Amino acid sequence: MSLTSQLLRLVLVCSLGLVLSAIGRTASPQNVAQVNSLLGRAEANLQLVDGSIGHLTAPPKGSAAKLSRVRLDSALPDLQAAGQLVAKLTGGAGAPEAKARYAAAETLYKKLDGILTGAPPAPTPKPEPAPKPDPTPQPDPSPAPKPEGPKPAPEQPKPAAPPTVKLGYPHADNFKNVLFTLRRVEGDVNGLMKVMAEVLPVQDKLSVNHRVTVNAVSTAVETKRQAGFVRDGLAKIPANGEGVAEAAQRLADADASIKAALEFFEPLNTQLLQLIDPAQYPAFRADLDRMRELSRAYYDPNAQFQQNLGAAGEAYAQRDAALTECQRIRAAYARLIEQDTEQGRSVQGNSEHFEAQRQAFLEAAEQKKATLPAEVRKDLAEVDRVASDAVANQKPLWFTGGIPQQMENIEQKLALYAALDPAGHGALKGEVDTLRKSLAQRADSLKELIIRENPLPNDNYKGADRDAVIAIAKDAWTYQEKDFEVLAVRIPSEAWSRETKWTYSNGTWYFVDVSSLQVRLIVADKQNPAQAIDRPINMRKDHQKGDKVIGLPFRSIDEPLQPNEYLLRTRIK
Repeated sequence: MSLTSQLLRLVLVCSLGLVLSAIGRTASPQNVAQVNSLLGRAEANLQLVDGSIGHLTAPPKGSAAKLSRVRLDSALPDLQAAGQLVAKLTGGAGAPEAKARYAAAETLYKKLDGILTGAPPAPTPKPEPAPKPDPTPQPDPSPAPKPEGPKPAPEQPKPAAPPTVKLGYPHADNFKNVLFTLRRVEGDVNGLMKVMAEVLPVQDKLSVNHRVTVNAVSTAVETKRQAGFVRDGLAKIPANGEGVAEAAQRLADADASIKAALEFFEPLNTQLLQLIDPAQYPAFRADLDRMRELSRAYYDPNAQFQQNLGAAGEAYAQRDAALTECQRIRAAYARLIEQDTEQGRSVQGNSEHFEAQRQAFLEAAEQKKATLPAEVRKDLAEVDRVASDAVANQKPLWFTGGIPQQMENIEQKLALYAALDPAGHGALKGEVDTLRKSLAQRADSLKELIIRENPLPNDNYKGADRDAVIAIAKDAWTYQEKDFEVLAVRIPSEAWSRETKWTYSNGTWYFVDVSSLQVRLIVADKQNPAQAIDRPINMRKDHQKGDKVIGLPFRSIDEPLQPNEYLLRTRIK
């Protein structure tokens, strides 16, 4: 028996255990109907095998042997399950018939298994030798013989099969062509049986590559067509020609194999093609875009940790949630990856790219965490030096330009450090707060000079929605101050700045698609008629809500103002 057949039988025996377990729980000893149902399935396979090899005395070879082995092993679980139930039948309607039916099926199975394995048939029991006669004459106790009646007619011998004849022209040539096509059919059948033997033991049939079943079905259909040519050719050749009967039997075996292959592969192929149908995955595009967006958050970490500290800090804070989300997406399309479809390859490739990008980002983050405190302290020392020089030399412009920009950079680094090292962040923040207070005191000593030098913000925005944006900005400030006078409006940017990203909050991922713009309302200072106050209003346009625009004041009216937020009214033109 081949290794494939042994593996197949092992799988079937394991399946039998599950069948018997289920029967033991649900079947009663009198369940004759269930015995007959099991025997019906077993007999169907046994009869197919018996019709193919039952007349043989030696094991068959080739595709006939493989197909017979598969079918015989398929009958075994039903037969053994029926035997378990038959043993429990104690009587009742149909019980004797069921027992007799089982005994016949079991006998046929043993016979066919013996043919396939080459086991010799059980020896016929020899009669016991007759006892030797006693030489002492004994009286004959038997009654006188009755006259014999008419003897039955002797059984007529069966007519011998018609003798084969040598094929002449053109049948001989036609038969050669038929045999050529038959050999091709048998070769394809052998290939199908080999694939079938490999697929049968696979427990998770949906893990079988769909290309295997597509090719098997295609091959079986074409082989069936070629077998039709063989059948048509044999029909035109005398049936008693030399080798014709054997060819017809070979064709019958091939037909049975093709039928078995189609019955096995066609349903599985339908399942697999449905499994990989893109229509079954309506969220695929959205999930793939999300994975790509998450991957971009970890792209080029060295540049991010130098130029985009806010995004780097957010990406680091979401590192675990991002990994979980990508793993979820990969698991959702695991079957497509397993089947090596175009969609599956896209998911797998993007998943591997994300994990590589994320790993490189985390390594860069560890390096940045180690160097960031020293960077911040160096920046603080530089700002302190510049501020002292500005006060000593009466340079108010430093407090309206260079120092605020340097402090904004320090704040971004501090926010990044809070994400990278929450435990160490507190001490560094204390140093930044101390310098900030010192800067406020030094700026106040130059307050009048700073206000005198503060320029009117640039006005570069010419968008068609300018008037609507300004109206929304004024309305936003109304919630802070009911009665205010707008002296001028400036919008420094030339266009809206758009941002799209996935962000994680409270256990859920949200897609963000917004644009931002800052409007500077120059309002009258009620405390000093000679001065005006610069009130920045951050505008936010939500593209997922019909481009709805809202305004958010940069400061509330209760927050203390810095000298660089005032300007002389004489500068307003």
